[in-house]
Amino acid sequence: MGIRAKRVFSLPQPVQGSSVVETQEGDSEEEVMCMKLLEKNPRDVDALKTIVNVKMRKGKTKEALKYVERLIEVQPREMEWRLLEALCYEMMGQLSKAKRLFKEILKQKPLLLRALHGLAMVMHKNFEGPAVFEMLNGALEVACQEKRVNEERNIKILVAQMHVVKGELEEALQKFKLLVQENPRDFRPYLCQGIVYSLLDKKKEADEQFEIYRSLVPKEFPQRGFLDDVVLAAKTETREQLEKEFKNEFSYKT
Repeated sequence: MGIRAKRVFSLPQPVQGSSVVETQEGDSEEEVMCMKLLEKNPRDVDALKTIVNVKMRKGKTKEALKYVERLIEVQPREMEWRLLEALCYEMMGQLSKAKRLFKEILKQKPLLLRALHGLAMVMHKNFEGPAVFEMLNGALEVACQEKRVNEERNIKILVAQMHVVKGELEEALQKFKLLVQENPRDFRPYLCQGIVYSLLDKKKEADEQFEIYRSLVPKEFPQRGFLDDVVLAAKTETREQLEKEFKNEFSYKT
């Protein structure tokens, strides 16, 4: 089981000037059904969202992007679709385009964690080095100045995660430990420490952190199933597999 984040998208889809929706060989029954709905109503948001989710699950990012763009036409003020558009370009390797889109989002919402995470990952993939942390520390400073306590903590966790992505595991551990000192009831730093210890082949320490995580994470937490998969991956996969997947992307909705 990989630890690659499960991104759940809700997407709408509009087509201006045409209600014709083409199906392709290999489309699932779910896709075909949704496309029939779109022929009747090209602005059916639920159908659009379903198609995008299916396309993304299949790894058909380029096809998904077409429907994301239609969602933006239907709901131009919906930030979810803007984030998804940037993510699609990132996944397609069009880093300059993705970077521009994430920056546009952050102009409107400078502390939006998913946009900060997306921009940080794009910059990392683009080999921008220290600039990644300069960008995140700038956002952290804004959060501190505006006394946005939740955003401040979320960004601190993201900074530590980016140290893991860059392979700076000891630095990451120190930051996660400080986060535990600041708030011992937050389960996230324990989970992250468990993963880092797994990457360091320190099974005992990893198990200790995962045990604390389990004792603190709320049963009703929406992403608990995914996070439990993360723990399972850390326990069962080889260090090489785990490191590769973490570097691909380790994020969850905070």
